[in-house]
Amino acid sequence: MALRLRNRWKQGERARTLEDVATVSAANAWRVACNGVLSLENEGFETRTQYQRLDVIEEFVVFLLHLTDHQVYGKFNEEERAKFITAMALRLAGFVEENRADNKAPEDLQHLTPADFKRIFIDKLNARNAVYAECSYSPIEGPGFKLMRAFADWVSDALGPKNREWAIDQILTIEGPEAVEKYTASLDALLAGSDDRAGPGKEGPVRPMAED
Repeated sequence: MALRLRNRWKQGERARTLEDVATVSAANAWRVACNGVLSLENEGFETRTQYQRLDVIEEFVVFLLHLTDHQVYGKFNEEERAKFITAMALRLAGFVEENRADNKAPEDLQHLTPADFKRIFIDKLNARNAVYAECSYSPIEGPGFKLMRAFADWVSDALGPKNREWAIDQILTIEGPEAVEKYTASLDALLAGSDDRAGPGKEGPVRPMAED
């Protein structure tokens, strides 16, 4: 089944705000992440539980959120950019909280609440972004090799040690580029329909995210 992402607003709808676009972008990123996990499984990279699938999904959405920050550079001023990225991050954290609540955690983590997992996700987001921020990104060519490799390493870690080398290669050559292409195209289209855009912001990632 083809991956369907929302990339436009219905005719006659009001112009959309940054928060509207952030909410839809978060949903698109989540769909792309789920599709990435399914594709990896179809290629023989097994996940044992839905809980482990969520570990992989988290790595995808953190990566896509980082790309979002680069992609909106020059479209928003600094305040709008921070507002947009924070709104999207909090929506993704909400998805994590909801999905963790619906799936049984491993025995050693069963004392944690869904809110705990939301906090852990936010901590992961900030930690990953600190590393990604040191990697190159081109507005034309997209993420550089070092950025893609860091993403591939973390996804392979979430998949587990079995076939780690093959998983990294699969992510670098197929799953990563496909996720980037699908997600960034949808975000470009959504941004074209929002009404809250302004001048350029400062280069580089926004401040670390805080819990809502």
